[in-house]
Amino acid sequence: MTTSLVSGAWNNSMPADTSESPPDEDEKPWWTYSIYTVTDNLWTYYPPIIILFGVFGNVMTIVIMRRIKSDESTINIYFTAIAVTDTMVLIVYTLDMWLYHVFDLNFGITHSAVCKVHTWLYTGGGTISCWYLVCMTVHRAMSVVWPHRVNVLCTRRTVFLVLSAITVFFALLYSHYLIGFEKVYVESYGYDRCTIRHDNDGYMYFFDIFVYIEVFVYSVLPFLFIVASNAVLVWKLTMSVKMAGKQLTQGDSDQVQASRRAANSITLTVAVVSVTYIVLTLPVSVDFVRSFFAVSHGTLTGYEMAYASFVDAVTSLMDHTNPAVNFYLYCLTGRRFREEFLKVVCCGRNRLLRGAQQSKVTDWGCSGEDEGPENTG
Repeated sequence: MTTSLVSGAWNNSMPADTSESPPDEDEKPWWTYSIYTVTDNLWTYYPPIIILFGVFGNVMTIVIMRRIKSDESTINIYFTAIAVTDTMVLIVYTLDMWLYHVFDLNFGITHSAVCKVHTWLYTGGGTISCWYLVCMTVHRAMSVVWPHRVNVLCTRRTVFLVLSAITVFFALLYSHYLIGFEKVYVESYGYDRCTIRHDNDGYMYFFDIFVYIEVFVYSVLPFLFIVASNAVLVWKLTMSVKMAGKQLTQGDSDQVQASRRAANSITLTVAVVSVTYIVLTLPVSVDFVRSFFAVSHGTLTGYEMAYASFVDAVTSLMDHTNPAVNFYLYCLTGRRFREEFLKVVCCGRNRLLRGAQQSKVTDWGCSGEDEGPENTG
């Protein structure tokens, strides 16, 4: 069964239960068969959309963040780091998941070494991206409360050190997959799986405990940090709106107003991205707990299996959508980001036209490197 980032390895480690196989078509009621059909269509047609839009968006994020140079460059580092890890998760896990479901291609079982590295990359990578987002949200919350102190302490070097520490910590935390998982032939399934050997009782006991640690570090703890930080960000945005009229009447210069709008735009972007993360990833953790108790308390009926499969598909695909949506949230909430994106697109088009026509193109306003939207945030 195809699964989410949180529950994928756990489901691979579970023993086979033939009672969970869908019944024959002539034995299941039409509504049960319809649920299975919808679920299968979700797994077949939705992942390619996630992958195409997600990889494109993340690549564009990396390109645009390299172009943007401002006082908020430390935030740009977070955006770039998140885009890199999200792209890795989409390629390593979401693409592999789709190929397995549609074409029965499972790269995780080509060799035990591939099994180990593949599981380690997608489980650790998803959590690392999550904590990059947590750090960015906390950083932004601190910036609106103690702007001068944070600007002095949180330099580019500090941000790089924090991101490096997060990467190393979670890479080590998930490194047990490099030891415990391997290519195993499971007789009850009749084919190879990337899982834990049935005679490895010690690691199985450890893994049964680790799955709860994974839920805690991937969902529960980030949820607490993000909610607390967003409370600060929403408070700041509310205060900014209330004070906007007073500040305008005081005759602030255009430069001061532009700087304030830029700061509010970044604050809004960080808040929206972090809330979206919670909305897309929290359901899969809840469904993981539900599925655990369902497995622990006996066999499900045909309709219950169909419904559980559908819920698993929806929550898992929500979880897989998270690495694909950030670029579009940046475009939705960030004026500067939109402007830079249009500048990249129109300049690329102008280069093609110049090559074809051998003439200078000025219709898009991107004929020179220094032309384009004014940096007003």
